[in-house]
Amino acid sequence: IDKFLILHADHEQNASTATVRIAGSSQANPYACIAAGIASLWGPAHGGANEAVIDMLDKIGKLDNIPQFLADVKAKKDGVRLMGFGHRVYKNFDPRATYMKQLTHEVLDACGFRDDPQLMLAVALEEAALSDSYFTSRKLYPNVDFYSGIMLRAIGVPVSMYTVLFAMARSIGWITQWREMMSEGQLRIGRPRQIYVGSKVRDYLHDKGDPDHPDSTSEASLEGEVAFDVDKYVELRSHGVFTSPRQRW
Repeated sequence: IDKFLILHADHEQNASTATVRIAGSSQANPYACIAAGIASLWGPAHGGANEAVIDMLDKIGKLDNIPQFLADVKAKKDGVRLMGFGHRVYKNFDPRATYMKQLTHEVLDACGFRDDPQLMLAVALEEAALSDSYFTSRKLYPNVDFYSGIMLRAIGVPVSMYTVLFAMARSIGWITQWREMMSEGQLRIGRPRQIYVGSKVRDYLHDKGDPDHPDSTSEASLEGEVAFDVDKYVELRSHGVFTSPRQRW
């Protein structure tokens, strides 16, 4: 468990850590910032990948099903995805995955699961995927989540607790990132830029009870149209209307 926690303690600006830092930039206290980081783990795309790997292996079921599974992945069959492969930063092997694979073998040997069917299935799936140019040409290599779920299952951790353990580990990184921000001095609030690329004119829906509405009635509704001129809005913004220097895009 200690090795698992260390491997997951911090990993650059992933979604949860970036959330913690954005919240912290407003000078929110560490409890609020950690809560924000935990909230970002609600979605399955971050923190729950090792659980998804276990589900994937259960669905594959046996070694003979691997070729068809990979064929379905390549055909982009609905609902079929190769979990535990690829990374937003690493375009080759995740260095954590190499160690986690070794650790998983050690744990299963110690627990008497040397011939664990799920581990054998994972190893065979990894070998099959890495021998297929479809995956290697797309830089899809195993990441740290591919083996960690198998290791946690071997030591008796319920699948529903996988993300909880991830949050426990990552909380060390979150707190460290928060403290680093606070120690830098003259902290400036995080403000990602956003450029509007939508349509220039949008219809504004308003209450029929508005006396200016052509079909005004006493009953409130959300019908009617008022054109919103984006060009005029941008022109007014350029003259300082609707904004202050700290709020400009």
